[in-house]
Amino acid sequence: MKRKHVSYIFIAVAVIALVVVLFTHDRIQPLPLINKNEKKEQQPIGHGDTIKALIFYHAADYFVYQGSVIGFQYDLIRQLGADLNRPVTISIESDPAQIFLKSFSGEYDIVGYDFDKSNFIPWYISESEPHSYTYPVLITRKKTALDDDTLHVVHAPENYVHPVDFSILGDTNNWKLQEDEDVEMEDLFDMLEDKTVDYIVCNYNEAITLLPFYKSLSLGPRVGENFPRTWVLHNSRDSLNRDINEWLKEFVTTKQYQKLCEKYLTAHSYVIQRSFGAKRNNISSYDKCMQKACARYHIDWRFMSSIVWQESHFNSDLLGMGGSFGIMQMMPATAARYGITDTSSVEEQLWAGARYISYLYKIFANKVDTSDIYYFVAGSYNSGPGHILDAQALCKKHGGDHTHWPEVSNYLALKSHKDYYTDPVVKCGYYPGKHTVRYVSEVMSRYHGYVITKKEE
Repeated sequence: MKRKHVSYIFIAVAVIALVVVLFTHDRIQPLPLINKNEKKEQQPIGHGDTIKALIFYHAADYFVYQGSVIGFQYDLIRQLGADLNRPVTISIESDPAQIFLKSFSGEYDIVGYDFDKSNFIPWYISESEPHSYTYPVLITRKKTALDDDTLHVVHAPENYVHPVDFSILGDTNNWKLQEDEDVEMEDLFDMLEDKTVDYIVCNYNEAITLLPFYKSLSLGPRVGENFPRTWVLHNSRDSLNRDINEWLKEFVTTKQYQKLCEKYLTAHSYVIQRSFGAKRNNISSYDKCMQKACARYHIDWRFMSSIVWQESHFNSDLLGMGGSFGIMQMMPATAARYGITDTSSVEEQLWAGARYISYLYKIFANKVDTSDIYYFVAGSYNSGPGHILDAQALCKKHGGDHTHWPEVSNYLALKSHKDYYTDPVVKCGYYPGKHTVRYVSEVMSRYHGYVITKKEE
């Protein structure tokens, strides 16, 4: 189906975004001086060797499994980074309009979003080699007849852009595709189950991920041809783009790729069968307890869930180094301060953990940027607040912004160097801070995934 009005809007938005970016870039950021004999690829400030990726929140590409964030594109991009020996940061966007605009921003090296790429501005962004293929399928309620002569309205989200062919269903005059505004695919599945609509169209890979949640619905016939799923690449990174495309062409021929497809893109996927079902919105079996405790102490239960997963993977019997124990892996001295021991119940440990996280939060409240405060709290949970305060002091002394985690974390990593841990502003001495920097990155990445996929409650 051609949707000229949407295509025109996409083109107009893309052109406006391009003009704004180029206009502001030329006036705000002076171009660096380049040695004429040097053929190094120019990278935007802040990219370095890190691959920055943005993924659309999609049932098959990014979800929570036993407390951990996984998904087809999530795992694929992480494997890309591992094979290219480059660190990767992955962000998530749930708004189709926003991720479309961000495709043109130049902020990301890879944007994983399925939209109509026929209206690309080829000199600014490009399309990668395919990372997978899918096709549109009809979703119905079980025992729904498809062969009568009445008009059947098939619903799809407004941003559904893939060609649909109803000829397999008989007389195409009896089938009409209707694009619904302000709804996402999961909304349509809910509407179908509630009998608000009778038919919807969905990509196969997304359908097999969502259907286990809806016992009254079934997978209908295929209603379109295979189409490639690709990444949006920014043309300012020619060398990286070549590496990505060469890697994709090689990786899709490997057994490792086949296992990845079996894991996420087949109806018999063990991940789908084990992780999806009645407890769809649960991170762990302790969600209710953490929600109640965190509401009492005014912290986000999803942040605490990420801490708990990092510390114990929700294992309540774990014993750690230095005497840490239980689901929160508290050290004995900290645990004693909150009245718990290794014989305390899991619920008592979780309530104590919520109190401790609240205490750490209060240390940095009104003293750091509000968008970064959980980074400081996570770091403090791992290292103790003293080392984080030391890193802030070093950052401030050397002219950095001690209210933002990215700058403070640099000095936390330097606390293993004598010139820094012997500095007069440092109160807690030596500390191997790189471990904590990595810990914070993992906790916050998972937390941001929980924020996208789980309700705040």
